[in-house]
Amino acid sequence: MLDYRGFMTLSIITINYNNREGLQKTIDSVLAQTWTDYEWIVIDGGSSDGSRELIGQYQEHFAYWCSEPDRGVYHAMNKGIARAKGEYINFMNSGDIFYSEGTLYAVFSKGKQADILYGDWIDKYTNESVMRKIPLSELHSTMWYQNICHQAMFIKTNLLQGVGYDESMKILADWLWNTDKMLAGISFEHIDVTICNYDMYGMSNEGMNDIKSQEYQRVMTLYPFYMQRAIRELDNYKNDRYIQITRELNESKGILSIMTKCSLECLFIIKLIIKRIIRICDLKS
Repeated sequence: MLDYRGFMTLSIITINYNNREGLQKTIDSVLAQTWTDYEWIVIDGGSSDGSRELIGQYQEHFAYWCSEPDRGVYHAMNKGIARAKGEYINFMNSGDIFYSEGTLYAVFSKGKQADILYGDWIDKYTNESVMRKIPLSELHSTMWYQNICHQAMFIKTNLLQGVGYDESMKILADWLWNTDKMLAGISFEHIDVTICNYDMYGMSNEGMNDIKSQEYQRVMTLYPFYMQRAIRELDNYKNDRYIQITRELNESKGILSIMTKCSLECLFIIKLIIKRIIRICDLKS
C-alpha cells in the first residue's frame, strides 16, 4: 500500500462486493484520470468472485484496502470515510466510472470552497442513458423527489467523519444525509461538469420497493411543514396547468400557435418556481 503522509485534495472511496467485472471498469477509470492529487481507498465486503485477487493486483495504487465481511453498503462506506485524509471525499463504487479522463481536472483545476460540490451525471440503464442535472436554484424542490448521485458529489471529509451514513438504512442513507445537510444550510455548489456514468444495474431489485418507500418517507420528514406545503402546491399547480395546456394545444390550429403557447407556458412555470424559491428562502430566514 502507498503511504500517504501529506495532505491531498481528494479521497476516492470505492466499495465492492462480488462485482469483479464492475470493479475492473472503475479501476481503469480512476487510473486514467489526468489529475492525480488524490488517495484511493477500496473497501471490499469479502468477495468470493475474484475481486480480492484483482484488488491485490492493483494494491500499489491504493492508500488503503481491505477485503472482509461488512454489515452492508453504508457500513462499507463509513469504513472508507474513517480512513480518508483528503479535503473532499468522492464515492466511485464498483461499476461506476468517471465521465472522462479529464473529469477530476475539470472539477479541481480551480479553487473550491463549498462544503459540498456536485455536478451532473448519466444514469446508465441496460438499453438507455439518461442525463441528470440539478441546478443549484432548484436544489430544494428537486431533492424532494430525487437524490444527488453520490458518485457525482465531492463532500468535505470533516462533515462525513463528523456524522457518517445511517447504517440502519439499506438504500437511501445518502439521500437522508444529503437532505439533512441541505436543510441545515451547509453550502452546496453546482459544477457544470458531467462527473460520472452511474451503473443502474440491479437498483430495482425485487423486494426492495417497500424498504425504499419506508426510507423515502423518513427523508421527507426532514422538510419543515412550510416547505412541504410549498412543494405540494407547486405540484398541484403544474398538474392542473398540464391538463389545461394539453386541452388548449389539442384545440389549437397551426404550428406557430402551438409554439407560442408552449413558450409562454415555460416562461410562466419558470417565473412561478423562482417566486416559490424566494418565498421558501424568506420563510426559512
